Amino acid sequence: MAERLDGAGLAELNAGYLNGAVSGIHSQEECPPLDLSPVSPTFLYANRIIAFDSDSSMAHAYDVLRNQLLNEHKDRDTRVISVTAPTVGCGTTVTAINLALSFARVPGSNVLLVDANFRDPAVGNVLGLPPRPPLEDPISGWLTTLDIRGLHCHLLRTAGGPGRTPLPADLARMTAQIEFARQMLKPTIVIFDLPPMLSSDEVIPFVDLSDTAVIVLAIGKSRLPELEICRSYLGTEKKMQVVLNKTKRHGL
Repeated sequence: MAERLDGAGLAELNAGYLNGAVSGIHSQEECPPLDLSPVSPTFLYANRIIAFDSDSSMAHAYDVLRNQLLNEHKDRDTRVISVTAPTVGCGTTVTAINLALSFARVPGSNVLLVDANFRDPAVGNVLGLPPRPPLEDPISGWLTTLDIRGLHCHLLRTAGGPGRTPLPADLARMTAQIEFARQMLKPTIVIFDLPPMLSSDEVIPFVDLSDTAVIVLAIGKSRLPELEICRSYLGTEKKMQVVLNKTKRHGL
């Protein structure tokens, strides 16, 4: 099987996992326990990840965004939120991680953060995690639980690697991994860290899976026409929140 763990072979293997879970062959009780990955708060602070700390004044901005998102679609058991930007360098990954940790501080929440930036996966690096595991277990092997001072947040690393252009089979694998993780974990919040919307076509399927899109803009970099193009891709039915990042006042 090892020589087929890319493209269609990997997607087929993931589909087998998923079908087994649906039919009861792999029930939630039979799934192996998730690895617990302790994360250094000092390392996080250095990378502008601060929303795990309720005493941080800078975390307030993410809490405000979190509360606005919570007020939308209150009738849904699971909220699915895409975090993207018009172009590279706007701070999408930092925003996605901070937003996930802000949600994780809400009592009763169960948060799944998904690194779905196939071309440039960065969540693991920002968190100081070891390199992604090998492909022997392409679903649960890439799923872990972050532990930051007792605060827990699930992380699924579905992405490929720097410079890789995803094939249709890669996107099918990512979708199968996400669905398997959702069935196993039953998260109340799912957050996708996505590539820039104007430079990669693979953003759209994940935005379509979401009920809300968070568009990250950067001071001195993003332009209003870029935001309008992103808005046109989302359509009129999709909720959208805009984050203004890299402002001097907050230093984010």
